[in-house]
Amino acid sequence: MSQFQKKMQKLQRREGPGIGFGAAVREQPRAMLLAAMATSAADVRAALDAGADAVILRATAESALSQLDGLASDKVSVGVITDALSEASAAALAKAGCDFVISTLEQTESAAVDTERMGHILVADEGAEDNTLRALAPLGLDALYVERKAGGVMLAHQLGLVRLASFSSTPLLVTVDPGASVAELRVLRDSGVGGVAAPLGTTSEQLKTLIETLKAVPPPKKSRREGADMAIVPSPAARPAEEEDDGDEDDD
Repeated sequence: MSQFQKKMQKLQRREGPGIGFGAAVREQPRAMLLAAMATSAADVRAALDAGADAVILRATAESALSQLDGLASDKVSVGVITDALSEASAAALAKAGCDFVISTLEQTESAAVDTERMGHILVADEGAEDNTLRALAPLGLDALYVERKAGGVMLAHQLGLVRLASFSSTPLLVTVDPGASVAELRVLRDSGVGGVAAPLGTTSEQLKTLIETLKAVPPPKKSRREGADMAIVPSPAARPAEEEDDGDEDDD
């Protein structure tokens, strides 16, 4: 399991306030995972220092190899977004310590997808047929990546996000403006989004502000009809119980 998936799952197990006289005061958790875009190793380190949960390098699979040198860690989630991915490129990225890779459905070799070796996120095609989205569920993907246009979330687009997440049974990683409001982030969370990605050029101070905004998003409300949470974020890649790693609770 990738560090990206572990961090997203931990945030989805968002706990409420403690109960009782001896309840410990916990720091307010983020509503969703926060990823940042980068083009160099220096940018990756700056984003991690600012508090990003994951960093995405925009590069070809080959050029990313040199950037990954020295960044690999069993606690750090650094991935690569690339237009095309071959089996050989995927193996090289995994060996270099890449935690996950983002690629397109059409330009990714089937043999390149091995989620036991490295996390995988597919660029989402919002026009994909329902059967195609359903067929993605057994692949064990970390997420589907959606690049949104700037501006508020319109209802039609929100329903499109709900469709992607629910039919694929996979959480979404969606781009957001670093100045996104609490209300906008709440809508995204309740639409199946498990993580947001700040665009290239986002400063460390903007990342820190976005982290505080994510912490201000209230927990999912209870449905009046059935008492269930309104948020429909799918659990990333459900796995057999014996494969669960219980030793990752301290991952940050």
